[in-house]
Amino acid sequence: MEKSVFLADVNRAFGSWGFLIGVIGMPIAAFFGVFDQILPVCQGAYAETGLEQGFVIRLVFTALSSKIVLLVLPILCVIPFATAFLDDYKTRFLRKYLPRAGKKKYVTAKVIVSAISGGLTLFLGIILVLFLFTILFRPLEVPPEEPEGSAYEMQVTETEQTVDVTAQQNLVTLLSYAFVFFLCGCLWSLVGGLLAAVTMSKYMAYASPFILYFMLVIISERYFKNIYVLNPQEWTNPVAQWPGGIWGVVLLILELMIAVGFLYRTIMERKLQDV
Repeated sequence: MEKSVFLADVNRAFGSWGFLIGVIGMPIAAFFGVFDQILPVCQGAYAETGLEQGFVIRLVFTALSSKIVLLVLPILCVIPFATAFLDDYKTRFLRKYLPRAGKKKYVTAKVIVSAISGGLTLFLGIILVLFLFTILFRPLEVPPEEPEGSAYEMQVTETEQTVDVTAQQNLVTLLSYAFVFFLCGCLWSLVGGLLAAVTMSKYMAYASPFILYFMLVIISERYFKNIYVLNPQEWTNPVAQWPGGIWGVVLLILELMIAVGFLYRTIMERKLQDV
C-alpha cells in the first residue's frame, strides 16, 4: 500500500496541468531574460558573420542568472503540488482514503512528492531551455577561423581536443547549476506546502515562497551583506566564494530541505488528528 500511495501522488503531480505550466514557464522566462541578446540575432545582425562558438551555452547561463528567471523561480516550482494536502483536507477524500493508506504513509508521500515535483519542474525547464536555444541558435554558430598553411595542419588535432574538453566542461557546469535549481525547487515547493498547511490558505501556497524569497534577498542585501548565504539568489547564481564551492551551496539547501520537510510532516500529522 505504501508504494501505491506514493505512486498515486506521483501520477497526480506529474500528470497535472500545474507541472506542465511550471516546466514551460521556465523557457518563457529565460527568453525574456535574454531578449536583448536574442533580438539582434532575430533581426539578422549576425547573418554574415555568424555567432561565435559557445554562444548557446553562454546564453543559457545568462538566462539562468537573469532577474526574470530568479523572479519566477519560487513561483513555478510550487504550482504542481504545493496545495495537494490542503485540497485533500478541505474535501471528504481523506475520510475514505486515510484508513486504507495510513497517516504516516500519506504524509511521507506528500513531503517526498512535493519536493520532487518542485525540483523537477525547474530542472526539466532548464533542459528545455537548453534544447530550444540549441535548435534556434546552434546552426548559426561558426567555428573560429582556421590558420593558413602548415600551422593549421600541425594544430588541428590539438584544437579539436581543446574544443571537445571545453564543451564537456561547459555541459558539466550547466548540469551542476541545473542540480542546484532542482534542490531550490524542492525547497520552495516544501515551503509552499508547509505554509499552506499552517494557514490553511491555498493562496499562501503560491504567495508565501515568493514573499519569503524576496524578504531574504532584501534582508541580505540591505542589512547583512556579509552573510551571503542568506540570499537565495546567491544559491543559484553564486558570486561569493562559498566554502566547498558548489557543494557548499548543495549542503546548505539540503539542510534547509530536511528542516522544512520535517516541519511540513509534523504540521500535516497534527492537522490529520481531527480527521
